[in-house]
Amino acid sequence: MSAELERLTAAQAKADEVIGSVTEMLDGGPLLRVSVTDVATGQRLATGFVTYQPAGSRHLHLVGEAS
Repeated sequence: MSAELERLTAAQAKADEVIGSVTEMLDGGPLLRVSVTDVATGQRLATGFVTYQPAGSRHLHLVGEAS
């Protein structure tokens, strides 16, 4: 196996491991797409999705409203 093929194989394995550790079942919340890209080649090696909940339920309101 050439050194470059060995590097790419190791990079792919690590990308799969990283994405597998952060992705989760989709529960209908807002989504983030998470991807791992090989810096040397610019090739995307893995992609997954995570959901998140916005911090607090902030509603917009007027500040300094004249009476």
